[in-house]
Amino acid sequence: MKVGDIHQEEIQITPEHIKKFAEFSGDFNPVHFDDSAAIAQGFNSRIAHGMISASFFSKIFANTFPGAGTIYLNQTFKFHAPVYVNEVLSYRLEVIAEKEGKPIFTVKTEAFGSDKQLRISGEAVIRAKN
Repeated sequence: MKVGDIHQEEIQITPEHIKKFAEFSGDFNPVHFDDSAAIAQGFNSRIAHGMISASFFSKIFANTFPGAGTIYLNQTFKFHAPVYVNEVLSYRLEVIAEKEGKPIFTVKTEAFGSDKQLRISGEAVIRAKN
């Protein structure tokens, strides 16, 4: 990894992700399971938990960019717009800083909807495997 490196990946947020996340986290908010409840809250239909979409940054770091052995040190998130069930998100990660002499990187993290609207933004600090 080096400053300026960019990785992009698409991931679909499925009903199975929502079910498993709710079972794991205990978050059974009706906006995630019932279109009527979501519409009553001002959404077009049911939405995914924000942390489901955000959690895929961890998947990307661990598996592809930079890969196995990567350790999360910090992460910020800002949620800009809802993610709907079955939506495909485009994840974009850009290395914006490196700690001199150490494999520690600051990475700009963004996820966009199929409409190109920003859904999540933030920054991660990771330690890459030596």
